[in-house]
Amino acid sequence: MKNFFFYFFTFFLITFLFLSIDFIASNTILNYKNCIKFEEFYYELKKNCKGRYRFKKSFPIVETITDEMGLRVGRDNTSKNNNKKNIFIFGDSFTYGVGIEYKKTYAGLISKEKNNFNVYNFAVGSYSPSVHLFKLQNALKQKLFPKKIILFLDLTDVLDEANRWSYNEENNLVKLKSNYIYKNSLKKEKFTKRNFKILTNIFSYINFNLRNFKEIMNNKLGNDRKIKTSIQGNFTYQELRSLDKKFWKENTFETGIKTIEKRLNQIASISKKNNIDFYLVIYPWAETLEYGQDIFNWSNFGKKICSNNNCQLIDTIPYFENYKNKNRNWSTDLYFLNDEHFNVEGAKLLFEAIIERIN
Repeated sequence: MKNFFFYFFTFFLITFLFLSIDFIASNTILNYKNCIKFEEFYYELKKNCKGRYRFKKSFPIVETITDEMGLRVGRDNTSKNNNKKNIFIFGDSFTYGVGIEYKKTYAGLISKEKNNFNVYNFAVGSYSPSVHLFKLQNALKQKLFPKKIILFLDLTDVLDEANRWSYNEENNLVKLKSNYIYKNSLKKEKFTKRNFKILTNIFSYINFNLRNFKEIMNNKLGNDRKIKTSIQGNFTYQELRSLDKKFWKENTFETGIKTIEKRLNQIASISKKNNIDFYLVIYPWAETLEYGQDIFNWSNFGKKICSNNNCQLIDTIPYFENYKNKNRNWSTDLYFLNDEHFNVEGAKLLFEAIIERIN
């Protein structure tokens, strides 16, 4: 009986000490600064910010550093050189590089490769062509002109243009159609998540690795792997009438597609007027590679936009298809587990697919 109480007391004491340390650390050294600035109908990155950010529970925590313009940069970022020409990069969470340290994102790799240019990465999660146009117009008003524009068009841009963003062309003002994101940002984290970050991260780490191990074992056993499907990107292989009606209303797809075309044509017109090389990059999600694009061909959509020399299309989908055909574990090689975003290797492959064309 004495041994039981001894062990119970020891376990209780160790648990209490661990939770106390976790509580203190969570509210001091682990109280990470969030570098996203939320307004009621808009959001962007804060200027001159250093913080840490986890995109999802299964994603690693990565460092976020922004410059004086509120653009994500790496640790080794240096001041822009007025004697260098500029490259503007536009995109969403893929181009921002969720889950990846900046130097390993494809935007970071471009910055390193093109060190004879000043590289400005305007990408933020769920930005789309309307926001890209807004950002470009603002930069030009400030007499900041690019020699090259590299715009990464994402599958989710269709829904974002139809449902998320509105753009006033007369005043060059972009805003969210709802203040849901702002209201959600005001909510406090759950008590356990806010005050026990070490414990939360341990469970997240274990969960991620168990799922990853399960996927690896399924591959080794020759089992068919399941590729995650999505609401945003399944229109390339599913009939419009079968898409989720909660998100895809009667004219949502058509509205999104037409708005993308309009905004990209406006960016192309600005580029032509200012002698800017405009590159449009398209890339696949894992489900695009797995299920194809027989219903709506994303590659042909890119070709249509860049017809009549409006822009230079860089279609990386065949590049990824080639990798898929040669590597059985392509999905875990290139994408975060059960997610559409590129991991480090996927970002590297995309960089390799476009850099020669940009050069």
